Amino acid sequence: MIDPIFSWLQSLDWSRLVPEILGKGIGVLAGVAISWWLLFRKRMKSLDRLQRGDSDDLLFQAHYLIPTTDDSLQLVFRNVAPRQTLDTAYDNPLAREELKKLAAATTLGSPILPTQGRIGFEVLNDAAGILSGFLATSPMPRRVWLFCMTCEDRAIVRKQCIRCFLIAETDLKRFSDWQWCRENVRTERPWHWFRIVALHRIARHHDDEQLALPNRDDGLMPLVDDQRKHRRIMPLSLGLPESEIAIGPALSIQWLEKERELARLGIELNNDELKIQ
Repeated sequence: MIDPIFSWLQSLDWSRLVPEILGKGIGVLAGVAISWWLLFRKRMKSLDRLQRGDSDDLLFQAHYLIPTTDDSLQLVFRNVAPRQTLDTAYDNPLAREELKKLAAATTLGSPILPTQGRIGFEVLNDAAGILSGFLATSPMPRRVWLFCMTCEDRAIVRKQCIRCFLIAETDLKRFSDWQWCRENVRTERPWHWFRIVALHRIARHHDDEQLALPNRDDGLMPLVDDQRKHRRIMPLSLGLPESEIAIGPALSIQWLEKERELARLGIELNNDELKIQ
């Protein structure tokens, strides 16, 4: 039994076989090592993004102003649709890349995603379509809500992601006056002061959009190229709760301290003007 095996081993061309086995073995080990390194690197990147508060989440949040006992108004905001990710919401990888670039370009002073051109219109319209589709069968009475896509500054917020804001137009108009905001608006949590600032900036942008991009009254069907300049705040007919219940007491914000912090970030709320590009 041993002799045939020994004879077979002697008949093999070891000068060719050894380098081939060794080469394939090294190739397999190198492949395993590279795969492990890529997986480890991906996990480390994910951990780093989690620690820094970066996220690919897409959230839909409605905003309410609730009257309080001292005649002020308490700002509350709630998620009104399931959390999405950019991967699940946008099947086109170029759309996801465009959204990430737009999100990185926002600040607390200018929190609306600066969508431009046909591509900008499409990513904005797709997000509005996702929300409208989810709420299509809502039993709540429909009314007009203003919709915009935002990304708040990571220097201020705990978690940076794309948030789609919803607010009634009458409520948004109030936020245009910063003096009114600081004197009349309360929050549920102390750190929600940045949302008041964001809504103020959105309200100012909305005022400018009304002047820069008036509604067409010529009765003509809009052309495809008309989308190159589009409203970043769009009206949607949605069935959402008319009001909300606050989960905490109405908190006043010490705005003098916050305004100093905002001034260091270059945000002058009382004097600056927004310009529609």
